[in-house]
Amino acid sequence: MKFKPKSRRLFTQIFSTYLLLVAISIIILALYEQHVQGKFYREKIKSDLTDRAQLVSAILHHTHWTNGNQLDSLITNLSKKAHIRITIIRDDGKVLCDSHKNPALMDNHANRPEIIEARQNGIGYSMRQSHTLHRELVYLAIPYEANGKLKSFVRVAIPYTSYRKSLQNLQRHFLFGGLFVILLTALISYFTSRRISKPLEEIKQAAQNFAQGEFTSPLPEKGSLEIRTLVRTLNTMAKEIDRRIKTISLQRSEREAMFRSMQEGIIAVDYKERIILLNPAARKLFSISDEKPEKKKIAQVLKNEAILDFIRQALQRQEIIEKELTIQEFGKRYFRFSAVPLVSKEGENLGVLIVVNDVTKLIRLDRMRQDFVANVSHELKTPITTITGYVETLREENLDESTRQRFLNIIARNSDRMNAIINDLLQLSRLEHSGDQMEMQNQRLHPILKEAIATFQQAAIQKKISLKLNSDKSVMAVVNGPLLSQAVTNLLDNAIKYSPEGGHVWVSLSQDQTGIRITVRDTGVGIAPKYHQRIFQRFYRVDKARSRELGGTGLGLSIVKHIVLAHGGVVKIDSEPGKGSTFIIILPKER
Repeated sequence: MKFKPKSRRLFTQIFSTYLLLVAISIIILALYEQHVQGKFYREKIKSDLTDRAQLVSAILHHTHWTNGNQLDSLITNLSKKAHIRITIIRDDGKVLCDSHKNPALMDNHANRPEIIEARQNGIGYSMRQSHTLHRELVYLAIPYEANGKLKSFVRVAIPYTSYRKSLQNLQRHFLFGGLFVILLTALISYFTSRRISKPLEEIKQAAQNFAQGEFTSPLPEKGSLEIRTLVRTLNTMAKEIDRRIKTISLQRSEREAMFRSMQEGIIAVDYKERIILLNPAARKLFSISDEKPEKKKIAQVLKNEAILDFIRQALQRQEIIEKELTIQEFGKRYFRFSAVPLVSKEGENLGVLIVVNDVTKLIRLDRMRQDFVANVSHELKTPITTITGYVETLREENLDESTRQRFLNIIARNSDRMNAIINDLLQLSRLEHSGDQMEMQNQRLHPILKEAIATFQQAAIQKKISLKLNSDKSVMAVVNGPLLSQAVTNLLDNAIKYSPEGGHVWVSLSQDQTGIRITVRDTGVGIAPKYHQRIFQRFYRVDKARSRELGGTGLGLSIVKHIVLAHGGVVKIDSEPGKGSTFIIILPKER
């Protein structure tokens, strides 16, 4: 595992570096000063002791003493006045006199370092523990000559504690001075570090704001020349980035708005079959519930193998290709797929863009058009053929008057049928093209129903059919009276035609929370549920032979449906074979 050093703030680095440098410098200076001062004090003590030893030697030389007692007295007085220890040592090392100890009790001093050095160099110096006094002293010895001959050594000594105390006082003062310097340096380093690091911290904060998309607050230009230049560059960069981001965001918003508003499904897939873009239309077309399909494999989102094969083929061929597919899993719908390669400016293959059009309605409309043309041709062909045949017969044969009259009646009946078909087709065309522009007015519906029933009263009497109206006379709606009357008339016409003699037909008008209901119920043959969705199609008949026999055009219920749709309503059927039929027109209460 690779070790990653911990990052520290710039302020901490600058402040700690300054402080460490000053502390190291003061420590080095202190050590050096201690060495120099120690050396200075040692030289000073040595010089001082040399002067004192020479002074004692001069006094001994010019003072007349004849025995040891006089010498002891002289040495003791000199020791008290000079505050030093004085020792007279004979050349062979025997102590002749000592200001602080009885010479008889003292060891031979011939092997003392200062004596050995004095004998060799003329002066001896040492700092050591006194074997006699059992404390640390500084010694200095010089030869004492009389008449040009070495007679003895004069040794002077002072306690080492005085030297140490002076040195410690000096070190203490130097320590306090060093601490003061470190404290002063720390303050100076702190403010200097803050002065250097604060603009950089502001730049760091600004960079973080830039990273989060906040470009509205430019940095103030302050600090050193380098920092000012950096700030100026950052501000310029922020403005440029802000401008580019806004441009890109605008372009992206426009593109997304365009993709969202497109009725065609858009699928963009990269060369690794990962989804780049999937617009709402494509989600709806293929019932995709995944909220974030981007970056996922297309096979994870779309399970249809035919679509996946087309996408893979488009990725491989890298050319514009089109294909129509029938997808059963979406309710047998028809789609037209168009694939366009996605290529970068450098010519790099990025993937494909697939445009999907749901052409189910177009195909169904085309089939309906074909069926409509076939139905119209079939419906018109029969009466035309009949008319043509009877006309040819009338031209070529000599017929009696009764036969001629019967043929002419057949020709007239088929002509009326053709006229009815054409009139119904024209009315359907008008309803489809001008349904929203129909003249509407708020009026009572009871008179409209009453008038429609009056139209079929005689036909009902002839078939002994009971025709009754149950109407709420207060119900009003915004409708086109003639058209609504025709819709009810068409329903009544079918009810009477397909009801047996002695049957019943009921018409009712009511209003509830769902809307205004007009119901036409009969006791006729009834219609099987499997035909309920198709009976409103043009020319569709459940029993074609009986319908033609009764004179129907096959367009009556289609006209009813279009009239109701033009009023913003719906028409429903409730029927079973042998139990009659109930047609319900539901109109909105407010329009």
